[in-house]
Amino acid sequence: MTPAERPRDEAIRSALGRILDSKSFQRSERLRAFLTYVVEKEIAGEAGQLKGYSIAVDVFGRSQAFDADSDPLVRVHAGKLRKLLKGFYDAEGAGEVWQISIPKGTYVPEYRRLREPAAELPDEPATGARDRLSRRRPAWQPSPFSSPWAVLTVLPLLLFTPLPSPKIALDFGAEAKLVNGPMAAVRGLPSVSFVVDGEHGTAEHFATLLRAAALRHRTLAAADVAGASHPAGSLNPALAFSVKVAWHDSPEPGLRVTLSHNGERVPLRQDFIGAQQLANESDLLYQTTSLAAQLFALDGEIYAHAATEGLQSTLMRCMVTTARYKKLLTRGAFQEAWTCQQELAPLKGDEPLFILSSKKSNELFSH
Repeated sequence: MTPAERPRDEAIRSALGRILDSKSFQRSERLRAFLTYVVEKEIAGEAGQLKGYSIAVDVFGRSQAFDADSDPLVRVHAGKLRKLLKGFYDAEGAGEVWQISIPKGTYVPEYRRLREPAAELPDEPATGARDRLSRRRPAWQPSPFSSPWAVLTVLPLLLFTPLPSPKIALDFGAEAKLVNGPMAAVRGLPSVSFVVDGEHGTAEHFATLLRAAALRHRTLAAADVAGASHPAGSLNPALAFSVKVAWHDSPEPGLRVTLSHNGERVPLRQDFIGAQQLANESDLLYQTTSLAAQLFALDGEIYAHAATEGLQSTLMRCMVTTARYKKLLTRGAFQEAWTCQQELAPLKGDEPLFILSSKKSNELFSH
């Protein structure tokens, strides 16, 4: 593609935004991240770095020991991405001006003009009118300060906003009510049990730091050491996961961290962290914070697995869609988050949708 045929960066990002906001892509967080990554790399002039290894590490969170030749992870997802893009342009994107594609044999995106853009409107005769139009807020986007009633339009979305204070967390007793019995499919959140295999000081300390980092994401009903007891029926067994931390001396000394979905024989993910990356407290904090984001964040491994396997509760879906709206600030993302929260609103009882406590997180989950 010659420079004259290539669309402007703004046009590419606009086309990308409509793809990510489409129904075709709304349930595919990994493919959304995959497509965004390769497009942004191409825009930045770094298309030469788009290899299976870099995508596996940067997009899918694989370790530096990843072998792109023996592991088909990226190739399989690239095939899924190509299929999803074709479906988008056959349906929702049929009227698009530019097509984004990932040709077989490469991960570098290409852009092809599908049609000529619509004729532009004539310029406004007065500069003042044009300035007013440029500042006009889209009709779908709430304006919190336009009137006292406008504040009410964003309250449901604000309920999902993470609070900056580390002392504010979900109250365990209240969360137990939310996930109890028949409400589990609606308001259930994942629970994680941390297991240290063997007695090793570094492994035990790593597990403690990883658990603390997991709690900061506020995406879990519970994050406990193995064997912790809870009120009967307070946790949803279908959303129970475990993280095993084990120290290995050979063939290379280091920690192996294994994430499993309880009841499944095959682990969801395994990470190995070499001893040289755990030399001091700073290294430990960095490694646990980074791994926690990959496992426990709204776009992490657990939430992605729950969505893929049909285990995602309505509450989990609302948290994901609300986070997506806050990131994209598009009309489609707003409508998706709003619709999901309306599904939750009629189901709540006397307790608020989210019950917050000023207790410290480690006190809340020490039952």
